[in-house]
Amino acid sequence: MRRRPTLADVSFCCVCVRVLSTLRYGFLSKVFGVFEELEISVDVVATSEVSVSVTLDISKVWARDLKNEELEKLEKSFEGLATVSLHTKRTILSLIGNPERSNEILARTFAVLTEKGINPEMISKGANKNNIAMIVPEELGEECLQALHQTFFQ
Repeated sequence: MRRRPTLADVSFCCVCVRVLSTLRYGFLSKVFGVFEELEISVDVVATSEVSVSVTLDISKVWARDLKNEELEKLEKSFEGLATVSLHTKRTILSLIGNPERSNEILARTFAVLTEKGINPEMISKGANKNNIAMIVPEELGEECLQALHQTFFQ
């Protein structure tokens, strides 16, 4: 049985959207309703009872030079529903591996990132348990990828 991930992937130039609300009932459906209304697909998702963080891949979402205007429109769409913060220039690091080894993969991943002094801003583990995604500032993306590659593939 494989003890390491089978793939490490990185997506540069994403936007992390953090939505925090005091509403409880129906919060998630309202948040995703905003994305649906604006025809924006989300990529990585992490949730709690009153907050949601998602990533948007700018290269897939906006083919035009209206990025800032569209991000402002997204922000305004949440007025009265939630507090929104946009974090641009983020990188998604994904590890895809054996679901039976996901705890071991996470432990080794956090050990190497701790050693490098890197703290992921967001973490999402797929329901199928074989996809683990972490969000870091773009300037740390390459360093993280190299560290993970050394840990798991060399």
